Amino acid sequence: DQYLTCSITGLSQDAIITWRDPDNNEISSTETNDYAIDQGTFFFGNKASVLTIKQSKLENLPTFSIYKCQLKSTRYPTHSPDVIQEMTLTLIGLSVQPINKE
Repeated sequence: DQYLTCSITGLSQDAIITWRDPDNNEISSTETNDYAIDQGTFFFGNKASVLTIKQSKLENLPTFSIYKCQLKSTRYPTHSPDVIQEMTLTLIGLSVQPINKE
């Protein structure tokens, strides 16, 4: 599994962080075969949410994939801009080469 953490500071109150996949689709908490979302805890104006990308999903991703976390004010949803952070997930393939002992 691979973990991405979205940390946002300077918040006046708790808010839900949503995650978007490389196709810019919102990741639902019901997509448990491919992902797990931990909203984290709001603490002194800070919040960190963790997206777990499960092995089954990693196997089908290209080498470079951009995930986004997004936060919108719950108090002023129509008057505040979204806070969006992009993260590039780079997959590295490792292989084992047999050694010829002659």
